[in-house]
Amino acid sequence: MLILIESAVRSAALVAIVWLLLRLLRVRSPRLERISWLVVLVASLAMPLLTKLAALSAAPVTDLVWLQPVQLAAVDVAHSNSEWQVALLAIMVTIAGILGLRHTLGIVRWWRVRRTAARVSAPLFADADVRVTRAVESPATVFSTILVPVEFEEWTAEVQRAVIAHERSHVANRDFYVQWAAQLHRCIFWFNPLAWWLARRLSTLSEHISDDAAVEVTEERAEYAELLLGFAAKVTRSDHLLQMADSRTLASRIERILGDQQVSRAGVTKTLVVAAALLSVVTLVAGSWPAAALSGTVVLPKSNPEWPLSQPVYPPASRRLGETGTVVLRLHVLEDGSVADVRIDQSSGYPDLDYSAYYESFRWRINPGTVDGVPSRMWGKFAVTFKLTE
Repeated sequence: MLILIESAVRSAALVAIVWLLLRLLRVRSPRLERISWLVVLVASLAMPLLTKLAALSAAPVTDLVWLQPVQLAAVDVAHSNSEWQVALLAIMVTIAGILGLRHTLGIVRWWRVRRTAARVSAPLFADADVRVTRAVESPATVFSTILVPVEFEEWTAEVQRAVIAHERSHVANRDFYVQWAAQLHRCIFWFNPLAWWLARRLSTLSEHISDDAAVEVTEERAEYAELLLGFAAKVTRSDHLLQMADSRTLASRIERILGDQQVSRAGVTKTLVVAAALLSVVTLVAGSWPAAALSGTVVLPKSNPEWPLSQPVYPPASRRLGETGTVVLRLHVLEDGSVADVRIDQSSGYPDLDYSAYYESFRWRINPGTVDGVPSRMWGKFAVTFKLTE
């Protein structure tokens, strides 16, 4: 639950900062803005991983110096969780599961429609996968297929060219798959209003880009706007189709089509500036505050003098050769204090010493990290120093 809430807050901060950045840089190109929001979408989906990487890089090191052999004493740490947290997590997961199931069933439905639709063969759009079906009343794109209603062949050649140019742009830009990812993000973070806004914004920008492609073919903005208005009355209600005349975005699109005299394109300089700014913003938001900061007090895993840990074997060959040094291990400590995974973060310079500490660390029981006093699985760094004494 804490991971979901923290990722949602970070994603919301990322959306707000990028929105302000695009306004400050006066980005008017739909393509450049769409790329920017795609970066935000990918970063939001990967936010739990990005946050974890940032937290690992900032984890402190606990020094353990091995001089005398000691025996491991087992440590049992009680795991507790309040009932309200469990109930809230169950509600969040249940709603996300319902939305995800609905989304999956919708995709399956239109996949079946696509399979049963009849292909249209015409020299005008021989390079496009165009299929006729009674399941739609206005042009739409699903996967990489353009679905058109049964009266498609009765339309004039000019209308057909505009429709295919619009939908072909969706196919070329992989808009269906982008929208699928945006809806997946919305299902997971359904409690974040900006997740819904992001999906809607990406849909609007994809329609702007496709409108520009259609206008270039027809060269008649007013007639193309009338065409969209005609299709708007026949839209099939579905969140899983990229429909040419989606009524939810139609008003802004008509205003843009009739108002713009030329397609806005971003120059190379502005594109590079936006790319550099986006990289900086994502890095800043992912690592701006410690992981699980929303939960309150965070204590990283550490050893407890009252429960001594077992000493790694000093390799005989290393002892003879006088090899000494410090190896830094990164341990994944579970709620009960056991070590689930180990990585060598910094070598001592001698592989025998490194792996002696590596294998022994799996036997340790360590005070687990806590969040508001509740044991939680975390990564922590431990430095093992090998010294030779008389």
